[in-house]
Amino acid sequence: MKLKAALLILNPAAHNFPGPRRLDKVKEVLAQHACRLEERVTGGPGEATIFAREAAAAGMDAVFVCGGDGTLREAAAGLIGSETALAFLPAGTVNVWAREVGIPLDPLKAALAAVNGQRRLVDVGQADGHIFLLMAGMGLDAQITHRLPLRLKRWTGASAYAVTAAWEALRWRGRGLVIHHQGGETRCRALMVVAANVRNYAGLVQLAPEAQIADGLLDLCVFQGDGLMESVAHLIRVAIGRHLYSEKVIYLQGRRFQLDWEEPTPCHLDGDPIPISPRIIEALPSSLWAIVPAQT
Repeated sequence: MKLKAALLILNPAAHNFPGPRRLDKVKEVLAQHACRLEERVTGGPGEATIFAREAAAAGMDAVFVCGGDGTLREAAAGLIGSETALAFLPAGTVNVWAREVGIPLDPLKAALAAVNGQRRLVDVGQADGHIFLLMAGMGLDAQITHRLPLRLKRWTGASAYAVTAAWEALRWRGRGLVIHHQGGETRCRALMVVAANVRNYAGLVQLAPEAQIADGLLDLCVFQGDGLMESVAHLIRVAIGRHLYSEKVIYLQGRRFQLDWEEPTPCHLDGDPIPISPRIIEALPSSLWAIVPAQT
């Protein structure tokens, strides 16, 4: 793949960001396939979106993101509807997008795969106007992301989630929810809801096994219940891949969902907490060009 111009966005705060020598090799690979390679370093939330939007406005062929899923989501938000393609050089804690589409987890190997990869139109999700590439989570898992100390996440990675999850699960209680969907209306008491654009969750399990990145739909997985024992039961069923057989789990597919919670409920997008309880969650079909390994 030969590129006229490309942008490399770096997030040095990512948990597995490559060292100087490894990073130089990544840049060397990209420079060999781009007539012009520019570089920008993020210093705070939202900057990756600005950098990516500027790259799209300048007509660049591709934006390479070396960071985690959160940085990737921000960059994707800046490229919606453009011809500029998004490529992921995973350096985060979990790197769900890489696992979903088969990108190597090593940034250098990912760079080599990208320059030999292919462009593909994929869907993204939108929650009250906020873009997500992987999933929107509400309830218990979102509460965990809101409570997770950022410094702890950067230093300890995935283990930080486990510690925070155990503590929050002890206290979390289900909430009343009305879901409006194409098939009608569903009322329940939910511990957690995930609107998924991908199959993988936390890089460990397939929470939404029927999800596809280019089917124009979102998969809504609703875990019903009220307290700790039901949360543990859900966890076990998810771990062994049997959660969709439970009468306590609602699984819906659709283009658009309206979620009416009985009280404000925490939310995360691709693992990053956001300060809203989104009401409208919808798919934006074929709205983003992504660079993925050949034959993905």
